[in-house]
Amino acid sequence: MYSIVTEGRVQIKSRLTDEEVHELLNYKALEVIQFQSEIEHNTIQKLNDILFSVRDDIVLRLFGFTNSKCDVSFLKKLPNLSRLYLECYEMVENLEAITSLKKLKELSLSIYGNESFDILSKIPDTLEELVLDETKSKKPDLTVLERFKKLRELVIVGHTKNIKALGKLENLECVTLTSVTTKNLEFLFPLKKLWNLTIHYGGIKNFSAIEGMNNIKYLELSEIRGLADISFVSTLLGLQYLSLQNLRNIEALPPLNNLNNLKKVALNNMKGLKEIESLGYAPSLVEFTHWSARNMNVEDYVPLLRNTSLDRVSVGFGSNKKNFQFENLVEEYGKTTDILWHDINHFNELTNN
Repeated sequence: MYSIVTEGRVQIKSRLTDEEVHELLNYKALEVIQFQSEIEHNTIQKLNDILFSVRDDIVLRLFGFTNSKCDVSFLKKLPNLSRLYLECYEMVENLEAITSLKKLKELSLSIYGNESFDILSKIPDTLEELVLDETKSKKPDLTVLERFKKLRELVIVGHTKNIKALGKLENLECVTLTSVTTKNLEFLFPLKKLWNLTIHYGGIKNFSAIEGMNNIKYLELSEIRGLADISFVSTLLGLQYLSLQNLRNIEALPPLNNLNNLKKVALNNMKGLKEIESLGYAPSLVEFTHWSARNMNVEDYVPLLRNTSLDRVSVGFGSNKKNFQFENLVEEYGKTTDILWHDINHFNELTNN
């Protein structure tokens, strides 16, 4: 028996029949199958033989087990599985079972009690996507990542030990660093295929190493402690989408006049921001959003609205009066408030160019 949690996500509740597994096989939008308690072995076998043997695009997500043991020995019965998310708070029993997944392409390890990444030395080096979530221990060493030469997407949460290993992963395209504090970003400079860089939290202040990295198309910076200088953005000539969130020390946007590929700028809760005039000189800017713009005045956006390349713009001031005034101003300048690129997933230009 299973239930559809959301579109594309299914939760297994108990034993599955052959008919139900075939239903899942034919569910084209299916992305994730998940469960949070032990599943009987016949169901595991059916998932392997009927579903995962054909659908290598589906993630198996194991989560919860807060007050019970999380035994993953059943993974030995899933040799056809390609994508696995392990999200268990405490230690996982029989974690070595993941070494039997010879077709593994995507792996997410969210095991707070984990004290080592040594298990990564025993899984296939053909891994393409990897998430290493936060652990209680600071011991986990990232050196083991050097063996994954085909890795394209990497998310690291809170780990910095030997982070320089990232510089040897020449096929990395997307990197997300969360709660990571390093002296600089020199380990990213060798990554010539890196086009998507997201940094959340942490205290990185020196971005000089990525100046002039024209391969970066998408940049997202959020809640980085103490960050006051983002002048390096002006040197990212390939940048198409810039997202800045909760950066309270940023007072002015940098010059954007040389960023001929920049099409979208998204701001959110930039409490210290005062100067945004450079938006008026971004030669290819098509869409702009600014949420929680309580510190801004309607007239601050006039230079932006004068930008002839701008088509779509939306600003939320937290004030009905200001919102109404701004919408009238948008109409006066012949723009629209219909936003199309709500996030990177709606912005096809990034992967098409």
